Amino acid sequence: MDFPTAVAGRYIYIEGGELAFGNGVSNTVYEYSSTTLAIDLSQDWVNATVVLHSTNKPSGFPQLSSPSLWWDERDNVFYSGATGRTSFFHAPKNPPLSLWSFEPDRTGSGAWTEVLPTGDDTWVNVIRTAYGYQASAGNTALVLGGAATSKTSPETQGLPRDILLPGLLEFDMRTRRFTNSSTAEFNVHGTGVEGRMHFVPSFGPNGLFMVLGGHNSSGYQYPFDQITLYDATSHQWYNQSATGNVPNGRQDFCVAGVNSTGGTYEIFLYGGHGGRLGPTAVTYDEIYILTLPAFYWTKVQYPPGSPRGGHTCNAVGGSQIISIGGFDVNSAVYTGLGIFNMTSLAWEDHYSTNAPAYVQSEPVRTFYADNPQDGSQFSTPELRELFQTTHFTPVGTSGSNSTGASAPDAGSSSGPDHPGAIAGGVVGGVVGLAVVGAVVFYFYRRMKRRNSAEQHHDASDDLHQDASDDLKPLAHPQAPAELHVSRGAQLDGQGIQEMQQQPSEMPAHGRLGEGNDPEAQYELDAGQGK
Repeated sequence: MDFPTAVAGRYIYIEGGELAFGNGVSNTVYEYSSTTLAIDLSQDWVNATVVLHSTNKPSGFPQLSSPSLWWDERDNVFYSGATGRTSFFHAPKNPPLSLWSFEPDRTGSGAWTEVLPTGDDTWVNVIRTAYGYQASAGNTALVLGGAATSKTSPETQGLPRDILLPGLLEFDMRTRRFTNSSTAEFNVHGTGVEGRMHFVPSFGPNGLFMVLGGHNSSGYQYPFDQITLYDATSHQWYNQSATGNVPNGRQDFCVAGVNSTGGTYEIFLYGGHGGRLGPTAVTYDEIYILTLPAFYWTKVQYPPGSPRGGHTCNAVGGSQIISIGGFDVNSAVYTGLGIFNMTSLAWEDHYSTNAPAYVQSEPVRTFYADNPQDGSQFSTPELRELFQTTHFTPVGTSGSNSTGASAPDAGSSSGPDHPGAIAGGVVGGVVGLAVVGAVVFYFYRRMKRRNSAEQHHDASDDLHQDASDDLKPLAHPQAPAELHVSRGAQLDGQGIQEMQQQPSEMPAHGRLGEGNDPEAQYELDAGQGK
């Protein structure tokens, strides 16, 4: 698993990560992604038979999980290579830092080109990390926190434990330069892992980046009643209180956002886990809506059943969110693709190019009708002033591909759709993915017993408590989810934190091309919407 996704034009692109495939779940083969995938959003399809387009990568390209995928709408390119780790499955040696651009060709394919080689002086003060908070918009890409691991670079290959790094890494897409800055205002540690960063285009002169969830090295999960925002134009951090039905702390969830016809912006948060796997994770099969500018949380009401983690979400125009990948954090079942309707608040088993424009769902409409906004909800006058500047894009149908996630650019009038995340890769040309027969499942990793149990506790808990909830054996394919868990203690005298437990590696059952037909077609596990 461990992949990013981003919408560009009429396709959603999938880069890096890890996959598992086989006949059912027994004899499953695990492999790192070796191609870039794309799904056509200009055609109707059903979840179980969606076709994926596949693009090979050139020699020297860094094959990574948890990589960057930053979209520059003005120049029509993606950037990747600055973040991520090598796979646990048959991956090459840790690649040195380099940056590559991908130019889509409007057919679901394209070409990768190296733009910043390993020897470039921009890498002097850059350390490749994995699991950090990432987002891009306009001419800016951000990476907050993250961890250096034994699999992130040649220089860290001998690390006995993962090291959480503080700071904000900023990439300027015009100059192609990186800069580092302090994140002391983010939280007491200035770092975190396995949360999400989301770009909100509708408020502030140039939009705002929002930081949600995740945890520190000791497993303390950052609460959702305190929202951190970053203005990349002024380089200012803001902390804002949120009210309502607030989600409990979690990691490895996904988020997607869209502006409504009512002049609000809604962020949908789906799934994740609290660090403990097994039956206790079922309750994390839930969706919350954070509506702006009210900063009010609403929970979508449906009975939990298939908790998903490590997946990605993208708003794809109209009222639809695509959720891809992950696994069921209760049973470790690998999962595929789902479509969620943001207006009806229901899961669907198909994607439609003619889905109507997103309008506020009934719970959001009711809240604003009962609670007129006068600006008193903002924590500071400065943040209130930022939210008084709005620029809502027209809300179109899915066919118009108007997701409302673009941002002004210092050198142009608009910026990119926000990136999401997705995993996997399949060899061949155009690849179809299925529920029966050869099945492709997007996969991240299973954790050791102590990881799964310890991550459930906060920083004051005993780091060496025995685990009682191990990850269950693989069963049958069902719904979607992902997972990566970490624990640790802060290093004395340093602004970094050391994780005390490393993720376990899944057993390898063979490589692609060893007894597998590289031209075979696979179908994506989908189920009934989820």
